[in-house]
Amino acid sequence: MKPSLRLSALAAAWVAGCGSSDPSRELTGVAQSPIEDGTSDSTHGFMVAVIQMMGPQAQYADVCSGTLLAPNLVATARHCVATLASPQIMCGTSTFGALVPEGDIYVFLGANISSNQQSISDYRTLAPGGILVPADAGQTDVCGNDIALLILDQNVVLGSNGGKTIDLGNYVVPAINPPMTDPSYSTTVTAIGYGIDTPTDDAGATAGVRRIKENIPLSCIPGDANARGLDCFKAPNASLYEQILTATEFLSGDASTCQGDSGSGAFDQAYFNKDEWVSFGVLSRGSVSPDGQTCVQPIYTRFDAWSDLLVAAAKQAQAMAQPSYPLPLWATGATLAASLQPASTSSTGAGAPPAACVGGGTATEGTPCACANDCASNECVSIDGTSYVCANPCSAGPCSTGFSCRGSGSNSYCFPATGATAGSSGSSGGCAAAPLDPAGAAQWRSSAPLAGLALAGLLRARRRRRGRPGPPPKT
Repeated sequence: MKPSLRLSALAAAWVAGCGSSDPSRELTGVAQSPIEDGTSDSTHGFMVAVIQMMGPQAQYADVCSGTLLAPNLVATARHCVATLASPQIMCGTSTFGALVPEGDIYVFLGANISSNQQSISDYRTLAPGGILVPADAGQTDVCGNDIALLILDQNVVLGSNGGKTIDLGNYVVPAINPPMTDPSYSTTVTAIGYGIDTPTDDAGATAGVRRIKENIPLSCIPGDANARGLDCFKAPNASLYEQILTATEFLSGDASTCQGDSGSGAFDQAYFNKDEWVSFGVLSRGSVSPDGQTCVQPIYTRFDAWSDLLVAAAKQAQAMAQPSYPLPLWATGATLAASLQPASTSSTGAGAPPAACVGGGTATEGTPCACANDCASNECVSIDGTSYVCANPCSAGPCSTGFSCRGSGSNSYCFPATGATAGSSGSSGGCAAAPLDPAGAAQWRSSAPLAGLALAGLLRARRRRRGRPGPPPKT
């Protein structure tokens, strides 16, 4: 759920993550949620706030949370950027409405939205067409489809290099290969978000601060066939669980997320302990205990259920990035283990593409390239992270004579069958796309004048009342 600067705009359908291990309690939730009883977090910059400006002259704003999967790619909950027919969520009947205007969405990079230390550089706006959500028929239902990918109009460079070099190891890797049902993952998670810290905070006064809580037990992963007792869809009370979540979601422990934490991540605890950021999904919704004292039943949308959407968004974000960066390995079909390797030891996609982008879109397949719009196919790819060539997708038809299909699924291309550009026989077959020529990108949008937003006093966890005011960002 969103807290609002007015915390999250979803007034009642916990869409941000409060959950219970007992599905008989509060089977419907409200679309909101913060980290309950968490501690302040100034360390993990890959967690951001997603702010929707609302009201006449943007007098208040709804706040959600989000996760940086790449320098200009944020994963969050769909209800943070779309309307809902009703704040009370009932699986099978509750649906999404239209997306909000891109210009109403801002991404905040700091640890405290109300801090007087914030400045214009703490905010990012979205690129044109920068809201991606499930778009197929039947994917307007809230339950199971509450995920959105946001493409920023400027990179967010994480790390201690003064913002000069992009290290993709500082960003979050979605748990898609292998899926979260794999026994290699732990059964506890870390939650980080910007929501309220107690459900009794009706005014949203505690929202807008990034908080963290570790070692939260997972409660239900539908389809988890491992001997961990987590497949609640096969439990004696499976019918109750099936009323509150779908097979593309999972349930975490109570007293963890609350209103305003919508869109936040659930990070595998074992990897988190090693400073490796692996997330299972984004917080969708939750509820409160009957006595109103505890956030319960946090329900998350699973990343592994939306791998195609994530990969497509990663490719689009990388093609639009300024400056460019290599495609994250997880978006090339690489395994989690390979995706977490330092770039210098990764087998695919590690190297940066050539620096000189010619453009023109005339180069034929097999021709060395520096960026996508060098090529007639608008695809400049590599299987070794070093040698980039123009290539046609295998899905476009049979490869030409002298070319063979490499890669898998939507990430497969026709490469020269012999020669240096075809890569070594030991390659894993993943492809790394080169960035689009910045000079050829249409109408890049600069940051909006956030001084006019008056982010003072808008904080709410997508709830009922306006939150406590804070100072506006410095200009």
